[in-house]
Order: sequence, then C-alpha cells, then structure tokens
Amino acid sequence: MKRLGWFLVLLMLASPAWPANNKMTVQQLKDLLVSMKQSQKTDEEVSSRIKDIELSEELTAAVKSDLMFASAGPLTSEQICVLEARSAMLAPPASDLPSDAAPDAAAQKAILDKAISFAAKNDQQTPRLTALKVVAHYGHINTFNRWGSAGANQQVVGLSRDQSDGWTMSLTSRYTETVEFNQGVEKVTASTADQKLTHVSPIAENSTRPALSMILQKADEGGNIHWLRWETISGVKTAVFSYEVNKKNALYSAEYCCFPAHGSARWEPFKKNVGLRGEFFVNPETGTTLRLVMKAELDTSDFVEREDTRIDYSATTIDVNTFVVPAGSFTQTEVNVGGDSTRGIIQRRTLLVSAYANFSLAGTAQK
Repeated sequence: MKRLGWFLVLLMLASPAWPANNKMTVQQLKDLLVSMKQSQKTDEEVSSRIKDIELSEELTAAVKSDLMFASAGPLTSEQICVLEARSAMLAPPASDLPSDAAPDAAAQKAILDKAISFAAKNDQQTPRLTALKVVAHYGHINTFNRWGSAGANQQVVGLSRDQSDGWTMSLTSRYTETVEFNQGVEKVTASTADQKLTHVSPIAENSTRPALSMILQKADEGGNIHWLRWETISGVKTAVFSYEVNKKNALYSAEYCCFPAHGSARWEPFKKNVGLRGEFFVNPETGTTLRLVMKAELDTSDFVEREDTRIDYSATTIDVNTFVVPAGSFTQTEVNVGGDSTRGIIQRRTLLVSAYANFSLAGTAQK
C-alpha cells in the first residue's frame, strides 16, 4: 500500500520537462514515467522511450523496486533493470546521502584500519566455499550492411558500433555458474553459459578476481586511499573511500577470448596486467565492507576498453559460523570485437547482473 500511495502522490505532481539529450537524474526519470503513465502510453512506447536514457545518479534497489511496481509491463521492467545496472557505479542522488560532516583524519584512519583488519581476518578464516551464481546477460544486437566477396550487399547482425552515447540493451541470456571461494578469491569452476555469446562479443576468460583484503592492503601500502563521503546502504550509515592500486603490483589481469589477429586468420586472446581504482563502502562500527567497486585501468587503444565491476557483500551462516561473502554484482564491459582490423567500427557493450546463492563448504553438491 505504501508503494501505491507513493505512486498516487507522484501522479498528482505537475510533469516538468526532461532533458532532450537523454541524460537524466533519477527524479527526472520518475517524472517521465509518471507523465507517460498519465498519457496512457503502452509498454512498448514507454520501454522505447527510456532505452536511450543515461542516468547521472545511481538507481538504487529501493527506487528500482518502486518503479518496477508501477511499470507499464515486462518491456519497461527490463529497461528499468538495464538502467539499474548501467548506473550501478554512480553515487545516488545527493538528497539520499547523509548530511553528516566528514570524520577528521584520526577517525578516518580508525575506520580504515578496522576495514583492513576485518577483510584480512574474514578472508583468512573463511573456509573454501562453493556457491551458485545466477547471471543475467544484457547486450545489444544491431545491424549494418557490407559488400560480400561476390559483390552482394549483405546484412550483418550484431556487429555495428553504437552511435553517439546510445546504449540500447536487452536481456540476451540467463545462465548459472558454479563458483569457488578460497581465501577471498572467487573462481568460476563450471558454467551453463551458451557459447554462442562469444559470437556476439569476446568474453572474460579468467574470472578470478583479487581478494578484497589484498586490494585494501595494496591500496593502503601505496597511500592511495582517500575519504569520499557518507552513504546509506540497506539502512546502514556507510563510510565511502576511494582507492587506487598501481598496475606494477600485478594485482589484476584482464583476460578475454578471443580477437582476430591482424593480417591473419588466427584468433588470439587479450591479456593485460592493469591497475585498479574504485571505491569501497565500510560499516564504521564493525569494519565490514558492504560494497566494492573495481574499475580496470585500461587504455582506449586496448581491445578491451572498459571493465567495471561492483560487488555487494552480505553475511551468511554456515555450520553456525558467520562469514561475509558476495551477495550480488554488476559488471560493465566495452570491447572492440574485431581487434585491430575493425577498431572503432565494431564495439560491443555488455552488462552482467549476478546474484549468489547456496553457499556451502567446498565439496557439497549444489542444487
């Protein structure tokens, strides 16, 4: 009833104008959806209108839930999910942030020390675990024409570079992975992903990510952790820090398969040690990290131009012991599909939205 009341209140508001360039705040997105509801637009019309929107703020889970409740239909709901994933690395609206002053240097250090200590202890003491990872794969399939070998004009599906800032995305696949955690490091051990996805875009070949404790340790050693802001996550007032890890630490390797080798018929993998930057979100009372954002330091000249990941954490109990483990994640990638031969012409953007379930001691069968 509260959600219905919220929506009825919005319906009574005057509908302000929204930007013509499709970059919007979360409030402007709400206003747009209300206006289209008032105009009795169809599910197809609403979803088509919001496909090209770029949010300037995070669409939080709570607001997304409200929008889904009032959605015009499944097509609109799908695009709301896309907007959540695309905005996952952004800060929420300023009105949602706590107005408290930043802690002084000593208090910041105390929070940071607690976070580093908790992460190290959690990674060391958590036994080897397995879990199921449910993945929603969002992509785009466009078309363009080219001249074939016989001179015929052929239409090619799924290979055109996006125009301007367009991100027309749709759900292309759902699949599960079995993942293993060993001292905080996640590794995929089995996957039901359709291999046809590699025909749409090269995919990450090595899903192993650094342990949270190692990221915090290396960033702290380099003096590259800085206070950002307060933020509220699931009702918890959270301290947000930015961090950087230099690529000389060889902490992170971006590995994708595969790209056509220039001037030959061979296909070769992309592998590069890169630095990391991003944010981590800490409960100042316990030192628990609630969220981690990792942005690979890639170059625009690389075949893989972007790989950004956000991991949300929560506590789980196994055999009466409680451990902090991933609860869900968002990954955004941008890849030059054709390698050097078609750089700047064939680019693929992908969103992966994942949820973890069924944590158990390694060796226990997953269902």
